[in-house]
Amino acid sequence: MRRIACVFFATMLGMLGGCVVGQPRGDVLATAWSTNYTEDYIHDFELQTPSGGRLLLGGIQVKEFSKGGTGSGECCSSIQGVGQTIKVVWRISRHNDDEAQWKTYSRDVIVTGTMPSPKDKLQSYLIVRFFPNHEVEAELVPGDGDFGPENPRVDKLFSGRRVMRTMGE
Repeated sequence: MRRIACVFFATMLGMLGGCVVGQPRGDVLATAWSTNYTEDYIHDFELQTPSGGRLLLGGIQVKEFSKGGTGSGECCSSIQGVGQTIKVVWRISRHNDDEAQWKTYSRDVIVTGTMPSPKDKLQSYLIVRFFPNHEVEAELVPGDGDFGPENPRVDKLFSGRRVMRTMGE
């Protein structure tokens, strides 16, 4: 019995030690930013694991394309990196609809983009883009200081220019 208790204790210490070491391999610290290339008002969106576990990252009030097409995002959470699948869940309606009238959509997407270099300690940005026909994509842009309008990976909507983008562009 004492031996079983020792094995249990050693196993628990090993598991706790793994938690302290850091993020799982392939994960990245990110802030969610969003763009909307539709005329749907997106009340909120949430990022989840493919099985529906919460990643504690998302955004709110993503305006219609004709009204600027951007929304408020959340900072910061560890998410799966490039090449990994996440689930995007979002709710749309008209501005004054009761919550009972909101429609919910979800899509599993593979994160595209570029992983930050190991020496880069800055957080990265996950740009979640909403497209017609309830399509969505997620692109990781490393937080290396190149997040200005001259970066072709950054949507022009963030600098106030309504330039349409297509999925995969």
